[in-house]
Amino acid sequence: MVTLHNRLITRNLPDPKTLLTGVLVIMSLVGCASAPPERELSTIAPTYAFLPNGHDPMNPDQLAPMYAELAEGSHENIVRRLEQDKGHALNLLSLSGGGQNGAFGAGFLNGWRESGQRPVFDFVGGVSTGSLLATHALLGTPADDLLLEEMYTQITDEDIFKKRRILTILSSDSLRDTTPLSALIAKYITAETLERVAAAFVDEGRLMMVGTTNIDYGQTWIWNMSMIAKDGNLDLYRKVLLASASFPIIFPPVEIDGHLFVDGAARSNVIVIGMGGSDQPSKPLYGPGNVYIISNGKFQHAPHALQRALGSVAGTTIGVMMDQSMQTALTRSFFGASFLGYEFKMIAIPDEVQIGKDPLAFDPVQMQAAFDAGQALAKQPDPWLREPPDAGDIPPWAMEAIHDAM
Repeated sequence: MVTLHNRLITRNLPDPKTLLTGVLVIMSLVGCASAPPERELSTIAPTYAFLPNGHDPMNPDQLAPMYAELAEGSHENIVRRLEQDKGHALNLLSLSGGGQNGAFGAGFLNGWRESGQRPVFDFVGGVSTGSLLATHALLGTPADDLLLEEMYTQITDEDIFKKRRILTILSSDSLRDTTPLSALIAKYITAETLERVAAAFVDEGRLMMVGTTNIDYGQTWIWNMSMIAKDGNLDLYRKVLLASASFPIIFPPVEIDGHLFVDGAARSNVIVIGMGGSDQPSKPLYGPGNVYIISNGKFQHAPHALQRALGSVAGTTIGVMMDQSMQTALTRSFFGASFLGYEFKMIAIPDEVQIGKDPLAFDPVQMQAAFDAGQALAKQPDPWLREPPDAGDIPPWAMEAIHDAM
């Protein structure tokens, strides 16, 4: 029996010479794969971007010129300057990353408008998939909400990326080609869209910003999309959105002015507005406004024995990384809202919603489930949480100390 079994195994294996030849061919191909050209570190200062604290990425000890202009006359705080200009407390919205789970944010925005309770946002910030939601969330008409529904319920992975062949991967900077995503962004961000974003800024003083990660410098760069729109730079506007949504390794980085950018969620899953400048913010001019955060993810995932397969491990690991990035960003946002004297209000995907564990699956069934959940949740009388959930990272006494200090 043993001899027969060994013969059967041997019969199914390639000849040793053939096997060795195959290995040598693959090694040769890897060795012959053209090496990427050397890059020089870009020192071009960004015209439209600054660090989360408002400082200049090239001169971190100084305020960025654009941030200083936005915050002029307000002790270096954009929120206080917006309050001065608009004459009322503000409604600030941040949209997180989450890949396909951005469908939840799209559904929530639709349901929120249908409930009659959605305010006009004075500021909208987005990271990753949140950046793709941000433009139409800022514009806020029923037609814009319909576009968001279309974007997140009528696409598949083929609308986001193309798979690379194994030999192409050997000489590439990513596992996927995001040419389809670039085309999708161009479809929904048109010249007319840009004009509307510019008008919201010039005529109404409403701002939109997007977060990216500069992987050359290891920094989060916050882009003033409203100013980019005002200057009519459609190509840059689209590039920043693509960069913010380009999850590293899976999607290729995006080059802007010689700098390489990837998904903003690689460092911070939410833009925390109002934390810039050198001084602690003064008291709000018109009482507490609102910091709304739509988290396109779950706080808790039921324990599950993971299959030890590359796709399963990679997808789930990405999800865990994004969840942790979100937890950190939510805590920072809670601090930021508290220092501003604003109400912190956040929402996330309910635990029971079946969205899978791979945020980059772009599965139509899972996206529809997330959209429907968001739409239904937004119509509840008060769906908001007033502080970040406890995921075991922050001891209860620390949260109590924060409340006491505020």
